[in-house]
Amino acid sequence: MKVSLKHIAFCFLFWAPTLKAQPGAPSLQNLIEKALEKDFALANKRLDIQSTNIDQQKLKNAYLPRIDFSAKDAFMLSSFAVRTHEMQIAQLDIDIAEGKNHFTATSQLLTAGVETKILIYSGGKIPYLKKALAEKVNAQTALLEKDKQQIIHEVMTAYDQLALLKQVRIVLNESEKRLQENKKTSDKAFGYGLITKYEHQKIEVAQAQLASKITAYNGKRELVLRQLHLLTDIEPVQLSVLDPSLIAFKNVTSDNSFDTRAELIALDAVMEANRFQIQADKTWFVPKIQASSSLGYLGLLNGHIKSSRPLMVEGEKLSAGMPNLNILPMFNIGIGLKWDLFDGREGRREIQKSGIELQKTQNEKKEVLEKLELNLFKNRNDLNVADAEILHREKQKQVADNALAQATREYRTGLIKSLQLIDAEDDYQSAALEYIQAIYDQRRAVIGLLQAKGELTIESIRISN
Repeated sequence: MKVSLKHIAFCFLFWAPTLKAQPGAPSLQNLIEKALEKDFALANKRLDIQSTNIDQQKLKNAYLPRIDFSAKDAFMLSSFAVRTHEMQIAQLDIDIAEGKNHFTATSQLLTAGVETKILIYSGGKIPYLKKALAEKVNAQTALLEKDKQQIIHEVMTAYDQLALLKQVRIVLNESEKRLQENKKTSDKAFGYGLITKYEHQKIEVAQAQLASKITAYNGKRELVLRQLHLLTDIEPVQLSVLDPSLIAFKNVTSDNSFDTRAELIALDAVMEANRFQIQADKTWFVPKIQASSSLGYLGLLNGHIKSSRPLMVEGEKLSAGMPNLNILPMFNIGIGLKWDLFDGREGRREIQKSGIELQKTQNEKKEVLEKLELNLFKNRNDLNVADAEILHREKQKQVADNALAQATREYRTGLIKSLQLIDAEDDYQSAALEYIQAIYDQRRAVIGLLQAKGELTIESIRISN
């Protein structure tokens, strides 16, 4: 079939979008950095620190002036009763009868004013609270480091699982090649009548079993890639080109210190915050000083007063308007002092509660120290066992490898049957996979030890490799 230039051009245009270069495999450092950026719990804890910083800023703003403006327009109604005795004033020709009169006054009330307040002295409470919040930020930041190390642990576990599966696939591929070669030998022997049908089928059964293991391998690898995608948000296509190596860690430090553990740093900061809180609570008895000033206006407009009875004998009821009243400015400025001489023991109770919180934190630190010491001992013991296991499994693999080579030679010369060859192949597979698993377990033990010491970082992993 002839291929014209038009066909070539059409095919190029059709496939051009898919010919873009695939992005390179991310490094372990990239994976960890992406996971730290993506983790939602870590993001929320960063927001908690921001919230505490806002609380600190609020305390700093406590000394800033507060300026309020208010205005009111209201209808005012008041009434009062007047009881009089019989009275005559001859000079003025006034005759007041004994009785009771009720007066009602109404008016429109207008008020407006600007008031300024500023805190001069808080009794020392605000400085202590600022120090307590600063220690709270230190504790939150330390616990942030703990979460970071846990994320690094999860990424490293998935990364090493990929390396483990890669080595498993190498072992399975080698077994597959050997079984194919042995299958050819088995076919010839069966054709010449040198082996039974049962012996011939044993090779086929071994191949089917190996195919099942490869299928399981593919499923596990896809699961690990999916897990890495969830941790890092990197697309599975890009993760699929990862080619990690499974090598035992070296250069692991041997000291037994765990002073850099985030939990201990956080608890020390919390205890210091509790002490500052106690000092802040003790200021309840200290006077507080505040300065204030105000400028206002008061107006009584459209006033009217009336009585329920005549004011005088043969007189008329009172019903008259009142003059408008405008008072401006109403200005005051001064300094006020507030001194709680007795607050119903509320301040003492707050001091007691803060003291209890300090004692609880101290007890928690003692408990954490015991658990961390035990955890460090366990992880160090796990590492010693893992190092010894590597030596054991490596020797076992060498023996199984020699046995398989010997069995393969003997099978091809007809000295042993296929059953013995399959047993040797299974023994080597098991030994090779157990050796790989031993290296994986040693890496897990090293990561666990670094985390137990509070030293699990990208740099510490790089040094140990």
